[in-house]
Amino acid sequence: MNKSRPILYLLLGYPGAGKTTTAKIISQLSGAEHLSSDSTRLDLFKNPTFNQEEHRKLYKKLDELAERFLREGKNVIYDANLNRYQHRQEKYDICRKTGAQPVLLWVRTPRQLAKQRATHVNRQPLWPDNETSEAMFERIANVIEEPHVNEPYIQIDGTKVSPEYISKQLDLI
Repeated sequence: MNKSRPILYLLLGYPGAGKTTTAKIISQLSGAEHLSSDSTRLDLFKNPTFNQEEHRKLYKKLDELAERFLREGKNVIYDANLNRYQHRQEKYDICRKTGAQPVLLWVRTPRQLAKQRATHVNRQPLWPDNETSEAMFERIANVIEEPHVNEPYIQIDGTKVSPEYISKQLDLI
């Protein structure tokens, strides 16, 4: 990786795959700014409805923060479900505008384990009221678009996520 350019880490994977844990570890190891869609949603909306307008406002805020930090020369972890190619393209556009280097991390975890993690009761504020956690998991998991040929990525084993493992995978030592 080119250390002279700021890095925008992007995360791909099932809900419950270990994306947020990976993001927190990267932030701790590297000092990168951690932009969490879950935390930001709860900060922006007292009672999230998960509708399209809320979604638009959330990602507008995250994109603005990412762009600002990257322009300041800071590395950023965009901790959100970037499971669709179109959404990743939007982040690649931010990289082009800011001169940042995109690094796509595909956190791969067996579907059943990810579902078990994602549907745990502690995550309830992150579920839409009109949808069960199982239905939410299936809806998101079923639309994952694997990286395209033109998208280099680093595969992260979601069953091995630890500071030592992430450091080794990303050469952060």
